[in-house]
Amino acid sequence: MLNHLILDIGNVICDWNPDALIGAAFDNQAERDEAMQVTVGHADWLALDQGTLSLEEGIARAQSRTALNPEGIASIYQNLGASLLALPATMAAMKRAKAAGVPIYILSNMPRHAWDYLAANHDCWEACEGVVVSCEAGCIKPDAAIYQHLCDRFSLSPESCVFVDDMEKNTAAAIAFGMQAEQLTDKHAGGEMVDRLVARILADRG
Repeated sequence: MLNHLILDIGNVICDWNPDALIGAAFDNQAERDEAMQVTVGHADWLALDQGTLSLEEGIARAQSRTALNPEGIASIYQNLGASLLALPATMAAMKRAKAAGVPIYILSNMPRHAWDYLAANHDCWEACEGVVVSCEAGCIKPDAAIYQHLCDRFSLSPESCVFVDDMEKNTAAAIAFGMQAEQLTDKHAGGEMVDRLVARILADRG
């Protein structure tokens, strides 16, 4: 029976816009392109998500890869949390799900400093029964290990879960793991999707 709603953060609960993040640090397009390559587009970004690289190490290593303004490079990392702007429709729908008695869990790739910022600055997490972020789990989507980690930590069966993510590879991995999953392709439609899935869960309960 479908009973648990699992949500990603980036482009589901919060707006993830790397172009805007980098555009705030560098003025011209050539600099922005290079900054993207040495920060968000580099494997170290995933190591931050996985918790195997500290913020300080990530900044220093990115600065060493480029002659771009080191303060600009640092700001891309430091401002990540603040750049993840709330998607109000999804957050409101999460609170409606809580009121309806539908348990919500978070499963997101996220570095520690960004998650600390989000946890401190948004109240939607109060609607959740539990949170798994990759920096704490030590693994990242779409690795099956992070879906297993979520289920083990909160005693969930995969078949009782429906997962929402903005990336097809992550929803495909969830389906392969045994969950139901839907890709959110319009970040502004998250509230509608959450409401629809909550209705499905309630209908499944009979």
